[in-house]
Amino acid sequence: MEPIQGSLRVIRISPDTASEPWKYRVGFAPYATSERPPIRDIVGDDQLERILRLAVRLSEDAIRESVHRARQGYVVIDNVPLTEELNEVLR
Repeated sequence: MEPIQGSLRVIRISPDTASEPWKYRVGFAPYATSERPPIRDIVGDDQLERILRLAVRLSEDAIRESVHRARQGYVVIDNVPLTEELNEVLR
């Protein structure tokens, strides 16, 4: 069975004035199902990089760009399969 496809959404929930490490909210939005995996709050760029590397399997360049955009406020990564690893990370 093919994994569910969707987008991974990362929103910085810490205000600009907060001291680092900043907090992010990471969630998966499926394209063609009403099932919605949980959303997880994480702390720091290191945790975000780890999720993008291990659970989403982005390239190092894509990880750097995604973290940079998340630090600006938010990033949406399209065409992400909901793998077992990603589902576990979001629980």
